[in-house]
Amino acid sequence: MKNPSGTAGRGWLVKVSSRIARPDPHACPTHLRTAVRPLLTADHAAPYRPAPVEKFAPGPLIAALDLWEHDGWSLERVVGELRATRGSFRGRGAPLHPALAAWTVAAFERYAAARGAEQHAARAAGLPPTAPVRLGWTARTARQETSDARGARQYEHTVWGRQYASRDGAVRDLWVPSLGAAKPDRAAAEKAAIAHVMAWGAPTPRRRRAAEPPPAATAGDRLPDRVRVFDFGCADGGVTPLLDWGRAEVGKRFTDDAAPAFHQAATGTGVRPGANCVDCKVISQCGALHRAPDLWGAEPVVPARRRSVSAWDLRLHNACPAQYHLVRQLHLDDLTEEHPGARRGRSVDVWLNDRHARNPAQGCRDLPAPAVSSVPPGFDLDAIRAREAVRMMEEHRALCPLNGIGPGEEVLPQARVTAYVPELDVVVLAVPDLLYSRRGRWIWRETKTSSSPLWEGRSLLRSYPQLALAVLLFSAGALGTEPRRSWIEFELLRSEKGASRLEHIDPSQPHTVAEAREVIAELAQPLLRDHSYEPRTGRHCHTCQARTWCRPGTAYVAEHPQGAARQAPLDSGQGREEENRCG
Repeated sequence: MKNPSGTAGRGWLVKVSSRIARPDPHACPTHLRTAVRPLLTADHAAPYRPAPVEKFAPGPLIAALDLWEHDGWSLERVVGELRATRGSFRGRGAPLHPALAAWTVAAFERYAAARGAEQHAARAAGLPPTAPVRLGWTARTARQETSDARGARQYEHTVWGRQYASRDGAVRDLWVPSLGAAKPDRAAAEKAAIAHVMAWGAPTPRRRRAAEPPPAATAGDRLPDRVRVFDFGCADGGVTPLLDWGRAEVGKRFTDDAAPAFHQAATGTGVRPGANCVDCKVISQCGALHRAPDLWGAEPVVPARRRSVSAWDLRLHNACPAQYHLVRQLHLDDLTEEHPGARRGRSVDVWLNDRHARNPAQGCRDLPAPAVSSVPPGFDLDAIRAREAVRMMEEHRALCPLNGIGPGEEVLPQARVTAYVPELDVVVLAVPDLLYSRRGRWIWRETKTSSSPLWEGRSLLRSYPQLALAVLLFSAGALGTEPRRSWIEFELLRSEKGASRLEHIDPSQPHTVAEAREVIAELAQPLLRDHSYEPRTGRHCHTCQARTWCRPGTAYVAEHPQGAARQAPLDSGQGREEENRCG
């Protein structure tokens, strides 16, 4: 298979982690095909620039567990070392944010307790104890002289997590940390991929980046008869058994579930701009990714590494740089109960997406009237919030953009809009609530729910930066249409009859574009220059998912209590860009 344009090197080694098997409808096929070939590089690869702060949340936790499980440190000594850390943890990795260090202490203590409890239960059930394994398991095939139909001569399968084995090797365990609560389950393909490495892999030393693997296949002295996988919740210490299989079942599951996913990753073609652009090797030659130089007219800021920026990132960083770093970059989550207004907003979002995704498209005015019995499940709304959601949907029926839509128009709920700012090495991500066409024009609809009316003393673009970003993306041609032939709509839904609003924004007006550039530049430039992510306390501390580990935020909430329930977050509307979480 020929290397994609924009890459250099050799593509004969295919190396896949179990995470590659995880389904992702937004993944770019070309990115995956190059990502699983570690000897393939970008033809003009940027020089390696170390991160100024630790960006991999579980990294310090893994280092702490290594000290305890492999180097013989006591729990108390590890915790003391973590609490005394200023900068990087024992010289490993980049400097830690103070809140990440606090999170690591809590996660480490929970992990040690959970692991001890599981081993006690296993012994009571007559199972052999399992001890830590220092070297990671890898399942590697022998290198062939000629390439197969995928262009590969050798395959490697790896897995991430904490590894354990019984003394006789008959039982292998893997503990996979999740940053929030323990996941109740994982995709069938991912579980099969994990089990394959556990059943057939051997402890393997780590190689330097871009180094070739040995030509021989991995071989262990004793392959296990039984493999078990546990998901561990770093935020609450919960443990979920994910699988307990024999090797025969592992083989069948791998063939049925994981192998097709890996084949697709190794052979996929086509491009799908989005979050994958941040790590993509072919970005320099990708014709589908829209280039938008000088998008907000700012001075160049060279980041440590390519990164993505969304409107939600900008709002969160503007409120509190520490919250942006801990929640958006590290994905920490203290599992505090979500505000009921936010749950209501997300339920309305799902409800609207379901209605707008109908094929053929129909306006909500022509669909059955909303009722409490039709509220989407899974949001734990009480009777009051459920009735509010219904009234908001009733308000939307008159404002629905699809009312009277023609049969040939396009309707794209939650579409991804992506642009690349080359001088900043920044990928801009946006997820409109709805993109739809009318007689050759594209219209961008943002819908938000609120218990309060619009604040008339502030412009829409400043109140909702996603609208300013939409203006700039239209102006830059990122949607493939002339700005003068399109417009942006802002729909504010309230539960009171007649209180909802629909506003229109013309992205072709010079004064509108000028204001949008000013708004985004004021938000983006501080974010791109920030390397310390200092906390900035305020009302948002009450809704921060990382407040548990932030001393200033905890102190602020103690001094400014707002009752047991948290206030509504910065934005209880729809269209937030979600990212995959580690683990």
